[in-house]
Amino acid sequence: MTYDLLIKGGHVLDPGQGLDGIRDIAITDGKITKIAAGIPPEDAHRVVEIHGAGRHVVPGLIDLHTHVAAGAITEGVGMGMCDPDDIGVRSGVTTVVDCGSVGVANLGVFPAHILPRARTRVAVMVNAGSHAHTMPGPADVRSLDDISRDVLQRAAAHNPGLIAGVKLRIVGPVFQTAGEEIITTAKAAATDLGVPLMVHIGDSTARDEASAARRAELTRFLLRSFQPGDILTHLCTPNSGRVLDPAGNPYPEVAEARANGVVLDSALGRGNFGIEVARRQADLGLYPDTISSDLTAGGQTFHSLLECMAKFMSIGYSLADVVKAATGSAAAALGRQDELGAIAVGRDADLSVIDVVEGDFSFTDTTGQAFRGGYGLVPVRTLKAGEEFSPGWGTHPWGWLPASAGDGDGDGDGDKA
Repeated sequence: MTYDLLIKGGHVLDPGQGLDGIRDIAITDGKITKIAAGIPPEDAHRVVEIHGAGRHVVPGLIDLHTHVAAGAITEGVGMGMCDPDDIGVRSGVTTVVDCGSVGVANLGVFPAHILPRARTRVAVMVNAGSHAHTMPGPADVRSLDDISRDVLQRAAAHNPGLIAGVKLRIVGPVFQTAGEEIITTAKAAATDLGVPLMVHIGDSTARDEASAARRAELTRFLLRSFQPGDILTHLCTPNSGRVLDPAGNPYPEVAEARANGVVLDSALGRGNFGIEVARRQADLGLYPDTISSDLTAGGQTFHSLLECMAKFMSIGYSLADVVKAATGSAAAALGRQDELGAIAVGRDADLSVIDVVEGDFSFTDTTGQAFRGGYGLVPVRTLKAGEEFSPGWGTHPWGWLPASAGDGDGDGDGDKA
């Protein structure tokens, strides 16, 4: 026998590698060893036949924005966290990035407890705020003193290779007076560590006119402060600090930042996706580079990375568009495009088998506005470095698919009973 495993007869879709058609994928020792049509099944110890209309084999999905510090946050006090495998390999996703769930106060929970038991690949961004999401309330940073560049450097030195980025959220009253100083300090901390800075825009607590105007100023300052590889997250937020001006046009700094290599990440979450904002941006050609979920424990019952991808398909993005945004583009945003996000010989066999289901589905955005889409995406099987995982039940009581439009009983089956 030549191969350990043969994934046979699937519609392989990898926009980054120019793959879009029926191919077989041979795997040995967890690595992809051959991609071709018609590989003989007798050449493999085990064969998985891919059947079904709409079934695709895509590179292992990468969720660039999640919160998976389960066990690091006291339940009922700080932000609820997800188990990395629940939203990872059991949801069709092979790699997740934890985006600032922890600061230096509890960063050690990752190497001690979370990474050793996770079957999903987990990258970790440390919060600029020392105590991050461990405390109640929406703000991570309450004063400039919450950010200690010295302590962040010590944390990185004691955890070599752990910190993939620094995360900052422009949320809370301190940004009204000290916003530029906080952004500048967080950027300097990321530069100290040689990693990108990811910044959350969209402050739902800034509701009055003066606060909203101030958040807009800070978003523009942030975009001017970014360096190549830095990440703006929540591109489609309807909250204060969004990238569109009151007339619905992007601030000029947006195009300048993108031209300078800044990554624009969607990170829908429960609180930062406005369908009208996303539609307006699509009309303007302002597309996110990456699609991510911003999943927390609360969001886990609301959507998944695949459902986030389907939401963008509802406004005209193709399947290839959303797959690229959650594979090759996400890998590049992590600086790991040479090892992740592609179906290529010699790479780890990270594969997501998904079903593209046509229908009339209902989605909801942050503002509560319902909108409809023609596709739902469902995980069928996940391979992470050749190891196979079956999906969990799904994010809704009825499973993975979004609710059918007009479904009267909420079970997603479209009946009125």
